[in-house]
Amino acid sequence: MKTWFYLPLLLLGFILPGCTKTTNEVVIPNKTILVDIKSTDWKQVNGVWGVTFIVPELDNSTNQTDGVIVSMSRGNAVFEILPEVYQDQSYTVIHNPGNIVVELRGTDGRPTIVPAENITFKLVLIPSSQIQ
Repeated sequence: MKTWFYLPLLLLGFILPGCTKTTNEVVIPNKTILVDIKSTDWKQVNGVWGVTFIVPELDNSTNQTDGVIVSMSRGNAVFEILPEVYQDQSYTVIHNPGNIVVELRGTDGRPTIVPAENITFKLVLIPSSQIQ
């Protein structure tokens, strides 16, 4: 009689260990770079205002494979991802090996004005792998 009492406990002992969940998390750290830009740092080339960031971490391999995200904050600690239109001005991003360029243009052919306040740009490089 005692054998029948222990049989369910024995079976439960075999079933429960098989129900454990195993997760393998791989965390690949990104690189975040903060750059403060003054209104005097903007340069005009061919009628387009722009600012260039030298980013040595953005090599040829990183430029081709990894994710590059640029966002900006106008001193209020709120970052907005570019490209974006803000107060009838269009911000666009161009990245090449070694540098990132943020261009500022007026919308609908309107003239553009360089921002009077300082802007903080956040550059985030996210490692990725290319599948072919």
